[in-house]
Amino acid sequence: MADFIIRVLKWLAALVTAYFILFLGLFLIIAILGVAFQPAPKVVEADSVLVLDLGFNLTDKPRDEDPGEILRAAIEGDLLHSISLRKALDGLKTAQNDPDISGLLLKGNVISDGYGGSFAALRELRQAIQAFASKKPVWAYLNTDSLRDIYIKSVATEIFSNPYGGLDFRGLRAERLYLGDAFERLGIGLQVVAFEEYKSAAESFQRGEMSDIEREQLGELIDDIWTVIAGDIAESRGLELKAINNLVSSELLLFGPEIPASGLADEQMSSDEFIDYLSGKSAYDKKRESFRQFAFTDYIRNTQSALPDLDLIMGSGNKVAVIYAEGILVDGEGVQGMLGVEPLIRYLREVRKDESVRAVVLRVNSPGGSATASFKLVREIELTNDKKPVVASMGGIATSAGYMISAPCEHIYASPSTITGSIGVVTMLPNIEGLAEKLSVNFEGVETHPFAGTYSLGRAKTEEEMRQVRALSKGFYTDFLNVVANGREMSVEDVRSRAKGRVWSGAQAIDLGLIDDLGGLTTAVQRAADLAGIGDDFTVIERPRALTLEEKITELLMESGMAKAVAPKPGTLQSLWRDVETEVQNLSNLNDPYGQYAILPYSLKIH
Repeated sequence: MADFIIRVLKWLAALVTAYFILFLGLFLIIAILGVAFQPAPKVVEADSVLVLDLGFNLTDKPRDEDPGEILRAAIEGDLLHSISLRKALDGLKTAQNDPDISGLLLKGNVISDGYGGSFAALRELRQAIQAFASKKPVWAYLNTDSLRDIYIKSVATEIFSNPYGGLDFRGLRAERLYLGDAFERLGIGLQVVAFEEYKSAAESFQRGEMSDIEREQLGELIDDIWTVIAGDIAESRGLELKAINNLVSSELLLFGPEIPASGLADEQMSSDEFIDYLSGKSAYDKKRESFRQFAFTDYIRNTQSALPDLDLIMGSGNKVAVIYAEGILVDGEGVQGMLGVEPLIRYLREVRKDESVRAVVLRVNSPGGSATASFKLVREIELTNDKKPVVASMGGIATSAGYMISAPCEHIYASPSTITGSIGVVTMLPNIEGLAEKLSVNFEGVETHPFAGTYSLGRAKTEEEMRQVRALSKGFYTDFLNVVANGREMSVEDVRSRAKGRVWSGAQAIDLGLIDDLGGLTTAVQRAADLAGIGDDFTVIERPRALTLEEKITELLMESGMAKAVAPKPGTLQSLWRDVETEVQNLSNLNDPYGQYAILPYSLKIH
């Protein structure tokens, strides 16, 4: 017996040793791969033009692609499918003071995918380019450009257009996908309680067309956003806003000589002529037979650390923590594409307890989501704000629950083109009673009490059940109004007059007292530092932080992923199908335990 036990223990010891050696070997492989795939820093030669190709998705938070895509991109030497806003801004600021960088070239077309490429983020990038242009020349080249492209490129010192190029400059359209008629045909029902009349989040699933009240509020919203965008372009190009509006109203597409004639470009040049022109403005690269240049993506790799939060590990110095709240807020950990409340709570508790973190910026880019999750988050923000200043920075969208979690912050910043407000609550109770009948499927059950089956998908809710749901929703709405009233130091009645589920632009929100100032992420970070009394003596940490390449490879080895699909072009059948799929997926992922949602119509597209 004793021999048997000894043999078993030896076997277990050998097994543990084998696993340890395997783990150690895996760790070494990851380290080697990390070194092998990390691009070698490139040298910036004197008198180089920094080339900013806009063909990336400008995201608020550091964004990690699917692990399989990361490895593929690493092998191909193209790791940056998207660039976070802070990285882009820091890169431009560094280049502005870099003696080896003689100027900046803007080319390519902006990518807008998911929550990336919003006009709010683009405006902050645009302002950084303007700051660069105050010290060094900025050139832009137009080829086949859209509104987002010209919005960025219009700040250039000189703008050149291809003689055969086009400019798609048609104004803004706010568009929603309506599935109500399709649901009705399929036999899918949706019973809704909304507070109040402008709370139209469920409209996409109830109706086949846009309601008058939704058309009214969206019309005013995009008019206001357009005024900001067109006003910025007009100011940069020395044009009148009226001239911009007349141009957009009269031309579907500007082509060839019409572009410089409109005042949106200075001169026509073919691509080879433009290269010759820039070669005369900077050093000449004989090997490339072009002007000496350096890619912006390579530049930010060179100038920014590949080991994020190293100072946090060392535990030294003042820090301002930027916490990103991006996506539809759901209860729990969240799934792909959703913003789980539990990780956000952990981030807030982490920075609250860390004495070296002197202030917090909550960067909100969310249409809202679960009311229950929102109230949990509000509590954590209030606790954090009691210990250190918390400043809210709104991105492209901060509506409903996105606005709710901003309200308790000590100071709120937004861009003029931020979509915000939508203070309200909606309850959505789906059922498939009609579909089941069409399929000759029957739901049967027994209950101990009258409301045991209220949330069953098998039937529509009774009048008494809906009365109780309405009372529950009203309670959530009242609590929402109180959160805003306390945070903004307003009366509940004053909040309600600005609420009712109505959306506002950032420019409108400041007049209504729903935000404090217009400004971007950089301004919010500095404001947080000033409130903490640390001036410029701080470093920034981010949550969630960007993974190092080694961590991405580890994730790849631990779980096999599929490559990230390329975003379909707007207006194609592929794009339409993706929108339908997204709508249904988002509806199925909403998981508030009481069916209460503080959310904007998250399918809203402005293009």
